[in-house]
Amino acid sequence: MIACVTFETTKVTDPILFYEINKAHIIHYVRDPTSQSASVYLEFYDRVKEIIEEKSPRHVDIVEHIEKVSDFSLMLKTVLGIIQSEHDAASASGEKCEIYVNVSSGGSEYAAAAAIASMMVPGTIPFSVGTKEYTVDTEGVRKNYFIDGKPVGLTKSTYDPRQLPSYSIQIPEERLVRGLRILDQRNNSRQSVTSGKMIAALKDAEVWHRDTETSDPNRKSTQRQTEAVYYQRDFIGKWLDKGWIEKDDLNSRYVLTDEGRNIINTFYVE
Repeated sequence: MIACVTFETTKVTDPILFYEINKAHIIHYVRDPTSQSASVYLEFYDRVKEIIEEKSPRHVDIVEHIEKVSDFSLMLKTVLGIIQSEHDAASASGEKCEIYVNVSSGGSEYAAAAAIASMMVPGTIPFSVGTKEYTVDTEGVRKNYFIDGKPVGLTKSTYDPRQLPSYSIQIPEERLVRGLRILDQRNNSRQSVTSGKMIAALKDAEVWHRDTETSDPNRKSTQRQTEAVYYQRDFIGKWLDKGWIEKDDLNSRYVLTDEGRNIINTFYVE
């Protein structure tokens, strides 16, 4: 698991215990180890280590990464580097490796970078942790986060805004997403999803971009065969390659994976 420690402990340690992690990459930062404020950051990191060592039912190899957690580009480089090195090590040893990335711990720059990095390497598992109970009650919030009776929050003042560098992440092709939604709708309504039926549905939805129509009745059979080849290559093959569908052998049809369902629930939603 990869996580970042600033002013949280439970959001880091609970998932490590939940997933029974055997290796934890913990990112944290101390600008000046000799300053008084540095001891606060170190205490949080040290407490995280203590909790893991005390409560984990198995040995956890803790790898410390001291990096500036407020630097988005550095966080992207760091998290991506950890993910890739762990995948490479697993591939070299022939072992299965599950890498979890905690995007709830740490600051906003780390969280954004960690989420992007985890989506760049297939098989990586990003997750978030919701807060069930806070350490500060309502009166504590008023005492610590209000100034002169007005809500301010944890931050009293800020530095000037810094624009984040942009990275191109390809949005899924529209016709593939809309076609996938048609497949899912037909599966849910128990309609036929044979090549012929799906091709007709794709044409009706105007996501079939191949010019295969012929008015010659003697070539209708050839047209159907050609269209079936295109459907397998242009839709089924690409859905499989992207991990959006899988074969349900019991019912002899393709069904959406969790990733495929996330795709149709996110993109080109009417």
